[in-house]
Amino acid sequence: MGSDVSLSKAVRSNLLSLQNTASMMDKTQNRLATGNKVNSALDNPSNFFTASALNSRAADMSNLLDSMASGIKVIEAANNGITALTKNLESMQSTLRQARQDKSFQTKSFEVNDNTKIKLGGGQFGDLDADISLAAATVAGTKAQITTDDATAYLGPQSSTATAQGAGARSVISGLTGFTTGDQFTVAGVNVTAGADVTATGLKATIETALAGSTSTAGKYTVSVGTGDNANKLIIETVDTAGAAAAINLDPDNNAATGVNNATKGAVSFNYSSVSTSITAGGQTIPTGASFDDFVANLQAGAEAGGYTVVSDSSTKDITLTSTQWGGAVPTVSGVPTYAAGTAATKANTTFTLNTANGAQNLTIAGATGPIAVASGATDATVLAALQADTNLAAAYDITSDGSFGFTLTAKTAGAATAATVTSDKTYVAAATATDSGPLMAGVDFTSAGTDLQAYAGQTISVGAQSFTFNGTDDNATQAAALQTALQGGGSGLTVTLTNAGFSITKADGTDFTINTSGTLGTAIGATAGSLAVTNGTPVSSGLSVAAAGTNGTAAVAEVDGLQTTTATAAGASVETVAAAENTFTVSYDGKTADISIGGVKGGVGSAVNALDIKNWQDSTIAAVNSDLEAAGINGVEAKFDAAGKFQLVAKTAEAKTLAVSGDDAVSLFGTNGVNTGVAEKSQLNATKTVDKFVELINRDHGGKVRASNDNGKLRIENLSTQELDIGVDLNGNDAVTALKIDGNTVRANLSKQFNELRDQLDKLADDSSFNGINLLRGDKLKITFNESGTSSIDIQAKDANGNVRGINASNLSVESLVAEDLDTDEKIDAFLGKLSSALTELRSQASAFGSNLSSVENRQSFTKNMINTLETGAANLTLADTNEEAANLLALQTRQQLSSSALSMASQQDQAVLQLLR
Repeated sequence: MGSDVSLSKAVRSNLLSLQNTASMMDKTQNRLATGNKVNSALDNPSNFFTASALNSRAADMSNLLDSMASGIKVIEAANNGITALTKNLESMQSTLRQARQDKSFQTKSFEVNDNTKIKLGGGQFGDLDADISLAAATVAGTKAQITTDDATAYLGPQSSTATAQGAGARSVISGLTGFTTGDQFTVAGVNVTAGADVTATGLKATIETALAGSTSTAGKYTVSVGTGDNANKLIIETVDTAGAAAAINLDPDNNAATGVNNATKGAVSFNYSSVSTSITAGGQTIPTGASFDDFVANLQAGAEAGGYTVVSDSSTKDITLTSTQWGGAVPTVSGVPTYAAGTAATKANTTFTLNTANGAQNLTIAGATGPIAVASGATDATVLAALQADTNLAAAYDITSDGSFGFTLTAKTAGAATAATVTSDKTYVAAATATDSGPLMAGVDFTSAGTDLQAYAGQTISVGAQSFTFNGTDDNATQAAALQTALQGGGSGLTVTLTNAGFSITKADGTDFTINTSGTLGTAIGATAGSLAVTNGTPVSSGLSVAAAGTNGTAAVAEVDGLQTTTATAAGASVETVAAAENTFTVSYDGKTADISIGGVKGGVGSAVNALDIKNWQDSTIAAVNSDLEAAGINGVEAKFDAAGKFQLVAKTAEAKTLAVSGDDAVSLFGTNGVNTGVAEKSQLNATKTVDKFVELINRDHGGKVRASNDNGKLRIENLSTQELDIGVDLNGNDAVTALKIDGNTVRANLSKQFNELRDQLDKLADDSSFNGINLLRGDKLKITFNESGTSSIDIQAKDANGNVRGINASNLSVESLVAEDLDTDEKIDAFLGKLSSALTELRSQASAFGSNLSSVENRQSFTKNMINTLETGAANLTLADTNEEAANLLALQTRQQLSSSALSMASQQDQAVLQLLR
């Protein structure tokens, strides 16, 4: 429409102003209506998307607040439970203290005389009735005693060729086939040379002779051939049971030619990091366990059956399994990868040698920006500069030269990559092949004085700028020499050869040339239309004198940490030292234990033992055992040897205490008599009257279970139990028994029931301390996420002092239920009070832990609220409109609109004035 109506400049200007004003008013009114200055990405993309991101994060964090609030309630519910549990335990303590204070034990009195026999049962006696009479008041007592079981004297461990250990320390040589005549070795520092007889018997004799011939070893060792499990072995045993095993070196000179052929034990190593699941070692399935220590423990558990030993390093996590047998195979391990050494990444590189001597060329290199132009005759430095000038090549490669046109492109970065290819558009020719015309005018003798060439007088032959014209006067030889001089002159590089069968023209540099002739000469030389092109030569050419050779780059190969055979298996002789045998057992007495070890009298198979040897050994054994007993706090027992030489352990005093032996050799030494209880000595009564004697006797032997007293000449028994006490009274000792009963303490019995009822509430209170299905006291885990990405969170769970997860209940707090008998004595009550105190301490510790967790969550909740406010405020600052500012803008725009309307009206009046003139 604008093209159909012409408006004046003033009207158009005012119209545009009105349109702009209307547009701004629309925007301002929209801002006032929505309250936002940025309502879409079209208004301000940066502010809009930034505000959207801030609002999204605030919304995510707002969702987390609900989880935190719920978590706080879960912790508060658990705390409520702990508070209730604490009060319940305090009530249980009160119940026990009340029981302890109660002394309402029942009594009964009856007549007694010197012949009276009394039987007490029930109460604290239970099923073990106690018989009481004045006749049995005094007992001499018996000391607890244990004696070795053999009928003969005890002499400690004995040496035998069939046993693994002897009374003395041993060096056992196995693999005797590793010995050959002339082998040199040492035993206890004495040089020995194997003789012609290298059987077990022969070697035994050789070693015995060598040891007997040295003052340092004579009489100190025995040498014997093993039997049984020691078959085909030599046993060298120390006679002194306290001495060390003989040191044996099978190759003292480290010379395989003169020493004994040594065996090895196969071994394999690996690192714990290469273990991902259960493995097999020596045919045994080995679970990984939860840690390195667990895994090593599992390996050791299977070691005996698997035929290997385990050596581990907790710092490096390296593990070595070694065969238990000399010459034994490397232990088989499956489930662990085989070790492979890693390799470093390599750089791709390309080398080539260039020749620039004859002709310009273009090099094509993979990855370059384009062909690399090389001028003919270019120097090494010029070519290097041209290569380095290519930006792509310079960025990808280190480019070097050897100074003799040998160039190398080495990738800047190591890793899998293809070496760059290099080609030239020139094919390198190292040596020229001469261009040769072959025989020309073969029918003419160019070396004679003939006149054949005069026939071509006035005809010319030329090659390039060089030419020769034949004449009709000179003979053949003269003209031929002139022809040769003419064509070879002027630096033409031509060689003319004259023969008796024509001539030929060659060019050594291999370049082409053309022979031009006039007249019939062309026909004579075989030319076509007077020209003969000679092109059979090959000139020297620039190019790659040594073709490009590339080596691709390789990626780094990580080391595979796995199985490595650290010791290969080798057959031969071997030496194993075996400690001296000891009889070991454990002595128990009066609540204490002592580990005892006893060695033999003398080491060596067949060593003679005399009476003095035995006496000295017995004395040292008694001293050593008594020292071990005293060190363990067992001062009431001593070691002895009886007249028959048997070993004894005897209590020093007659007490009702049990002496017992246990452990490795207890049964073999002491048989079935390894436990013996002494009888305590009962002294004479001090009282003189019959009733007082019974009171003294009962209180002496059974105090704590019942209490006796004199009730006006009668014997009164007080039942110190919650259970009924049965009393049988045979007044005159004639088996006429009168049965009496004394009721138990019903107050304490009832309090035990109250205690159990309160205990039952512990588990019920813990079970009811849940919120929204989560019960921390039951061992549930509460996970609270603190940020929108989930990278910050807290796990809350009930744990014991060692950090182990567990629920809180009567069992885990070690609060056991009671039976009435548990309240019979104050000591038992005190023990239960101690357990309740420990349970309260554990509850307070758990409450402290939950309180710390609650503080962390509440702090995070407050932080999150502040962050949400910050984010939403930041987003609002980017998008919210200032209503005061926008209202002022709207008022200004309305005023501008009115002014523009007035101006438009005035501009229109000018057009109306022209209309008035036309009228």
